[in-house]
Amino acid sequence: MIEIALTCANATLNVDAEGTFHLRWAPGSSVSAADVHAVVAAVRGVTGGRLQPMLVEVVDVCLSLESRVTLQGTRFVSAVALVGATVVDRVMAAALLREQECPRGYFTSIEEAREWLNRLPVPEALEKSAV
Repeated sequence: MIEIALTCANATLNVDAEGTFHLRWAPGSSVSAADVHAVVAAVRGVTGGRLQPMLVEVVDVCLSLESRVTLQGTRFVSAVALVGATVVDRVMAAALLREQECPRGYFTSIEEAREWLNRLPVPEALEKSAV
């Protein structure tokens, strides 16, 4: 697993050997549009524009309206699996996932989310390249 440096302090971002990103927002943190832009820029910097899957932990996270708009209007992953633990996490995830153009799902465990992502077809560009 390779850690990717972010310019925001409330998240960590890693990518595994298969090319799946793992974004973990710090529980209890507020996510701004600038935080989202930092993540998008970091992912695009690593992928060179290829779309790869992402697992995102959103446990007890508050996303600003601007951050939600940015996420809904930006396609930078091939699939997204959100992992939460509470009813509030589920409601927030439903709002975020509603407008996505890629495969998406909400899970209560990282293992389930990874299994789901691993069952999805690999984007053609990734079949020929490695991270």
